[in-house]
Amino acid sequence: MELRSWLIRGTLVGLFVLGISGRLLMRVIAHMEGRTPVFTPEGTMTVVFAGAVAGAFSGLIYYVLRRFVRQPWLRTVAFIVVCELITWRGVHGLLPRPQLMFMALALVYLVIIDVMGRHRPVASRASLKAAR
Repeated sequence: MELRSWLIRGTLVGLFVLGISGRLLMRVIAHMEGRTPVFTPEGTMTVVFAGAVAGAFSGLIYYVLRRFVRQPWLRTVAFIVVCELITWRGVHGLLPRPQLMFMALALVYLVIIDVMGRHRPVASRASLKAAR
C-alpha cells in the first residue's frame, strides 16, 4: 500500500510541478532567448506526461530510500542528490541559465515530496481506541 501511495503522490505532484510548471518554464525560456514560443497541444501533453512519469519515478526512489535509510537528514540528502543528478543528465545540454532554472524547478518538486514524507498522519479516534 505504501509503494502505491508514493507512486500516486509523486505522479500527481510531478504532473503539476514538473509537467505544467515545466511547460510554462519552457515558454519563459523561449522569451528570454528571443525565440518565438511555439505552442502545440501534442508538445504540451508530452511535457506534462513526462513530468508525471518523472514524478512517479522519483516517488519510487523516495519509497526505497524511506524504507532503507532511517535518518531523515540522510534520506533527504540522498533523495535530492540522486534525483538532481538524474535531472542534470536530462538538462546538461541546455545553456547555463535554462539549465539552472530547470534544476531549481526540480529542487522545488523534491522539497515538496520530502516534506510530504515527513508528515505523519494524525491517528483516527477509532485507531486510538483499538490501541487501548
